[in-house]
Amino acid sequence: MAFLDFFGTPEELRWFAIIFFGSLIPATGISGILHRRNPLPLPGQRGYDFVVLGLGLWCMTGLLIDVWAHTNGEVDDSFFTKWHAVWYSGATAYSAFILFALWRLAEAPPKITPSGLWEFVTNVPKGYGASVAGIAIFGFSGFADMLWHSFFGIEGGLDILLSPSHLGLLIGLILTVMAPVFSGWQDPLSGKDGLTSQLVLIFGLSAAWVPILLITGQWDIFQLEIADYCYLGNNCGPGYEDSLAIGVVASMVPTTIATGLILTFARRWTPAPGAMLVLFLFWGMSNYAMENLDASYIYYGFIIGILVEILSHFFLRKHRPIVFAITLPIVMLGTKMLAAIATVSQGSQWAITAHGEVFIQPYGWTIHATSGSIIISCVMCALLAAAMHPPVVPDAPNMVDEDTGE
Repeated sequence: MAFLDFFGTPEELRWFAIIFFGSLIPATGISGILHRRNPLPLPGQRGYDFVVLGLGLWCMTGLLIDVWAHTNGEVDDSFFTKWHAVWYSGATAYSAFILFALWRLAEAPPKITPSGLWEFVTNVPKGYGASVAGIAIFGFSGFADMLWHSFFGIEGGLDILLSPSHLGLLIGLILTVMAPVFSGWQDPLSGKDGLTSQLVLIFGLSAAWVPILLITGQWDIFQLEIADYCYLGNNCGPGYEDSLAIGVVASMVPTTIATGLILTFARRWTPAPGAMLVLFLFWGMSNYAMENLDASYIYYGFIIGILVEILSHFFLRKHRPIVFAITLPIVMLGTKMLAAIATVSQGSQWAITAHGEVFIQPYGWTIHATSGSIIISCVMCALLAAAMHPPVVPDAPNMVDEDTGE
């Protein structure tokens, strides 16, 4: 492609400018007017979390729209698309609000010099360092992504996930959207007043989950087509060993990630009633956007969220993380299997005997593998929970010197 093709057509540039500047200029103007009348909230003040939540939702909505555009062939080889405009305008607004708040918290206005900016970045309040680094990584990777597209074109398939500039964007995005979690971790009063006080924390966790879903989608049983890992039934492609290997890995990946994120949250906060439901609804909506607006993911998020709420009540709120980690894969994978039985197995044989083995629905695996795929996921999640919540090391016993009695 020509070097300047990444700028796009005049029509694409026009739409990018309309969306990007047409959203940021009014937002900046309104914020300036409000700030003159009553200063915008700072970290820890009333209203700050909800501004961060709103701007973060703008950013993540843009990301999901861009993902939808990629998966539905709505992008070409240009960088300045209307899909990027929504995402980058949201990311700019979100980052600018956080940086402006930190700027106001500085003891003295930072100097607009490399050394002054470095001093500002390295002296931000505790809990914001990773997020400021994420903003810098995201900004640098966005510029690198523009150059990458200009020289090598727009990625497709798995290349989208492995592009260095995209990985930089996703890493920067994870660190940036986790700002409420990082800052809340340092605040002893954070998340103490029920679900409302935890919404922005849940958003940070959920928003960080979205890039992870993007990266691991090819190894996620919820995102793969059943034909990718089934052995019996229509359109089942690979042989038994290949389908089983794909299915087992795709069972472990999403359950282990979910366990890690939830236990990270529970290590600092006790989940309020409704917190897990909100988390999995966000997970379902993210999958909905990434999987061509398939409404079944909304149902998955709601059903699994309700069931995980029950697990949270009995295990997380009673500080039993390992038991929670064992039961979470049963809930997630069991829900997936029951849904597959209801939608895929209608009119087909429940079991087929071949080579001395009985292969059963919904995936056409043996009874050994069908049950074992859940068990091995439980084991992996339990090991993760044990690593995150190891047993307390006992104090060394007091040694008494027999000669002195001391």
